[in-house]
Amino acid sequence: MLRLTIEGGVARLTFENPSRLNAINQDMWRAFPKLLAQVQDDAGVRVLLLEGAGDRSFCSGNDISEFDKVRADPVAAAAYNALQRDVATQFRALTKPSIAAINGYCLGAGFELALMCDMRVCTKNAQFGVPAVRLGLPYRLEDIATILNVVGLAQAREIVLLGRRYGGEDALRLGLVNWLADSVGAMAIIVDAAIADLLSGAPLSLAAARIAFQELARRDRPADIERAQRAADRCYASQDYAEGRMAQREKRKPVFRGN
Repeated sequence: MLRLTIEGGVARLTFENPSRLNAINQDMWRAFPKLLAQVQDDAGVRVLLLEGAGDRSFCSGNDISEFDKVRADPVAAAAYNALQRDVATQFRALTKPSIAAINGYCLGAGFELALMCDMRVCTKNAQFGVPAVRLGLPYRLEDIATILNVVGLAQAREIVLLGRRYGGEDALRLGLVNWLADSVGAMAIIVDAAIADLLSGAPLSLAAARIAFQELARRDRPADIERAQRAADRCYASQDYAEGRMAQREKRKPVFRGN
């Protein structure tokens, strides 16, 4: 299952399928849209944290034990892929900043979802990889684009074509993660610090930055400069911008409310 908890401005979305190393089954894919909409629509949510239940795996990818039933032929595969594509489109369109906290396996679809987050932290025992070429599966254009946007062309080709596993230190070297932690406890400290910084930022400013990054990362059409400008204009017209200026004058921390 997917579990969503919201507390203190943070939405924690947890992969919870421990018997399959938190692999994503079809029911979990179907649950994604409602949960992502809840994150996006809740004005009290300022940050999304993506994580895996337990201490063995973040997400081991799609649940391949279902493939004989849900992805066995071109028609079934097209329907399954369309569901995944819709979730990916919705995830990329979020205007709330996101962090992936990765311990253990981060493979396939889990790898893709982690790369859609703004920032990633992992432990040294993390294992990253794209096993598509070892399963006889194609890797979709938009999924390759996600990797390309994070690590560049040369590294993306290595990751996809070789189908290798990469540990935490390799992930940091390749640019797959922002931070590397020695332990789960150390990772929690890094995550808490990043969340604190995000919570101290103005929500409309963070949303404008997210929208700008979304447009710059698009490869199916030119960037929508007008959309990015509208998001920037909302910042200039906001009470938070006035609060930020006043806080600077009064030499205090601003209190942003997202309006």
